[in-house]
Amino acid sequence: MDIEKEILKLKKELVILRINKIAKQKNERHKIKKTQHRISQLLNINYNKNNQNAY
Repeated sequence: MDIEKEILKLKKELVILRINKIAKQKNERHKIKKTQHRISQLLNINYNKNNQNAY
């Protein structure tokens, strides 16, 4: 899967998790943190890959 598509999918999932948290529905804090971490990892990989291509 393309990195940008994966990031977009994770961001959508994160929005849903945050809405559920605000609505006091089943709060899965670990899932929110896990999703945030995965987005950060993918963005970092993508950033590093783009910078290596610049040189």
